[in-house]
Amino acid sequence: MPVTIRRAEPRDLPEIQALLHAFGQHLERPEWVTGSAGALEAALFGDPPSGHGHVAELDGRVVGIALWFLTYNFWTTRPVLYLEDLYVDASARGSGAGEALLRALGAEAVARDCAWMSWAVLVTNQGAKRFYERLGAAHDPSWEVWRLEGDTLTALGTGRN
Repeated sequence: MPVTIRRAEPRDLPEIQALLHAFGQHLERPEWVTGSAGALEAALFGDPPSGHGHVAELDGRVVGIALWFLTYNFWTTRPVLYLEDLYVDASARGSGAGEALLRALGAEAVARDCAWMSWAVLVTNQGAKRFYERLGAAHDPSWEVWRLEGDTLTALGTGRN
């Protein structure tokens, strides 16, 4: 049976959350997955939603997720599709689900006139890098990802630094 890609629906929340936890385990970073089911529901299906999701189904079972949001590039004055999480269950790897999810997001980016589609890859995730390269994606070494979080973010945001 072929892989089916569709937009995520509220009924998919348990599978999406389970796949997020599996993704954390896969990356050996389970402590990164701390969100609640209610917050995930609000993010994907609130009014307005913070982000969007697509799911991959195989034999009627959700086996993959692509969670994304739009950002904006002021240099090009066009939106950018940012892929936050792409994960396919180990049982469905090699089925084409990951590629089908990325193709669906590519179609979203084209339909929304996005300047580009981007995402981050954990430095140690060589399999993902090979997968993305096979699809024509390229690493951009001219940019580094930086972030503030936890106490540092709180200190900056409250002026206590």
